[in-house]
Amino acid sequence: MNEQINLNDWYNPAQAAERLTANSGKKVDSSYVRTLARYKKIRSIKLGERASLYSKEDVDAYIVEERGEKSGRAKRQKAVGKGRSKTEKAVA
Repeated sequence: MNEQINLNDWYNPAQAAERLTANSGKKVDSSYVRTLARYKKIRSIKLGERASLYSKEDVDAYIVEERGEKSGRAKRQKAVGKGRSKTEKAVA
């Protein structure tokens, strides 16, 4: 299982935290990066007991928001989607 890793596609924890801080406009710690990987929000590769790398693609796209903002937005979008389908059915 000797796979080669292109290091240009991966961040170390400090780099990932720095990028998330820049994306979000708020301080993000490297421990939060590990939490995101544990919850499968970003892909990671475990190199050993204490070393991991994090996908640049996933980290660059992720924005850390205040607690509840993402879930609240998802619920609102879901509710709007339901409302649209009802009106579309009524028109048809």
